[in-house]
Amino acid sequence: MQHHTVEQLDKGPRAGKYVYAGGNRRVGRYVECCNEAWLEVMQTPAEQRDNSPAWERIGHETAEDAYAHMRQVLLGELRLDGRSSNWSGCRAPVGDGRCDVPTKGFAEIRSFPFLEPLCDEHRTRNVVEAIWKGPGDWYGSL
Repeated sequence: MQHHTVEQLDKGPRAGKYVYAGGNRRVGRYVECCNEAWLEVMQTPAEQRDNSPAWERIGHETAEDAYAHMRQVLLGELRLDGRSSNWSGCRAPVGDGRCDVPTKGFAEIRSFPFLEPLCDEHRTRNVVEAIWKGPGDWYGSL
């Protein structure tokens, strides 16, 4: 089981900056929000890592900024074309309740536990952004 949360970098040229990270004691911790730059640094020979220009793209000033960056990364993976064989009520907020129109369509973020039934009218990125406040801290595997 992996724990996904914001933490501060404790070494390297960006020590003290915040990143969204995943992992556990068995596999170690890894940066998720700035993943491409992190992988670039890790592929640099160990004796040259602290001088990698990729460090400039790793880390955030605040924990909130790291959560916000990870949210944007995950929203970039949003799929709006999901189909189910079962009917569900649309979960889009409408007034004081929810839409509840029967639908077999859903919105999904595959690398995060987000799967919501939404009717054709409400299966949009704007609706997903309104109903999903994540990622927050969570346990699971990507």
